[in-house]
Amino acid sequence: MKRLAALGLLILALIACTDSDEYLFNEQSTQEIKVSAIVTRSFDSDTKKAKADTIQPGDSLIFMTTVYPSKSIRNKQYYWTIDGKSFASEYSFKKSIDTPGEHKVAFIFVDFFGDTLSDTLSITVATPPTVDTEHFIPANKTQNIATDTAINFAWNINDPDSLWDVYSHFILKNSENKVLVDTILQQAYFTYLKGLAPLQKYTWTVTAYNEFDQKSNEVLSSTFYTDGINGESSIRGSLGTSAEQGAFNFKVLLLDKSLDTLKSITTSKLNTADFDIKPLAKGRYNLIVTTDQESDFTPRLFQLDLNEGEVLELDSIILQDEIPPQIYGRWNRDTIDIADTLIFIVVDHGGELTTSKIHVYFENDYINNIQFSNDTLYVPFTKEASTQSWSYKLITVIAVDQSYNRNRKSFYLRPNSTLPEVFSE
Repeated sequence: MKRLAALGLLILALIACTDSDEYLFNEQSTQEIKVSAIVTRSFDSDTKKAKADTIQPGDSLIFMTTVYPSKSIRNKQYYWTIDGKSFASEYSFKKSIDTPGEHKVAFIFVDFFGDTLSDTLSITVATPPTVDTEHFIPANKTQNIATDTAINFAWNINDPDSLWDVYSHFILKNSENKVLVDTILQQAYFTYLKGLAPLQKYTWTVTAYNEFDQKSNEVLSSTFYTDGINGESSIRGSLGTSAEQGAFNFKVLLLDKSLDTLKSITTSKLNTADFDIKPLAKGRYNLIVTTDQESDFTPRLFQLDLNEGEVLELDSIILQDEIPPQIYGRWNRDTIDIADTLIFIVVDHGGELTTSKIHVYFENDYINNIQFSNDTLYVPFTKEASTQSWSYKLITVIAVDQSYNRNRKSFYLRPNSTLPEVFSE
């Protein structure tokens, strides 16, 4: 009887195990399994995740997948393909695609029962178009373009992949930076029919795009000049200074070969300015550029030969300041008395001096909280003044102007006590 009872318990145990497996088997078979694939540029949670993307050859993408209800669900295999060919065998991975074109990347999941589930991503690999920045018409700085006829523009753009449609973004501006044309073209040429102003500088640019809005790395940028009426000419240029900041009045004098003044131009108070002198006959001229009378900037003199119908554009004229700030003690003395506040005069005519570019040292110690206003430097000296000194001490002022000219000057601080007085303390 005991043997029969033990055998019965064993049979019941086997039946119980068999029912449990069947239960788990049935539970998985009744669950709906789903897979979802996405592509992203970064593991950052804020980075966009999508079903499609457009990249350049060699760019890396992160491919990720989710299996519902869980990746631990029983399966026979899972893998990725690209255009039907093996691509990867992980759930998530990072990889680049080098071949230009439109690609289908699929995640494939084969469950325990042999059923196949998949999700597909669309990846376009395209190279941005290129613009030929050497061969185009009209050539850069072309002179004597007629103002009363149509002007033709032509250039070269290319799709390195030979797969996509490419477009040109064409912009034409006049010398005042006013946009005359801003258009998208399917062809690499444009004809302007509205006429141009005489003795003007015009600028045109071309940028290329493909059908995926990928922009060319190159930008074609070129200028041309229109002719003058009855062969008249002009001189134009831009003015500036070596100062990092500041505002100055520029004065431009145009003299004939006999040094008689033909034109005098004074600009508004700016650090940079443009000038355009016209109409002028062909010939030799002298051009003088200066700033305000009280200035550290060296005047510039140019001798120019002007051809008929020419717009002579000069290189940027930069007036240089090579004179450092001037530093003086109060009442122009190099030996000064110790006081709660020391006063110095710091003068420069090459732009406004700023407190941040003035530094003061007592012996080797840097002094903070200095103030500078109207060429006067105020140096707090309370702590040091409270200490008796029986010997001369050095205080050094360093100033740097807007053109980075540097000056350094040291002053002697007169003793405020004698040696016996110090010892008597």
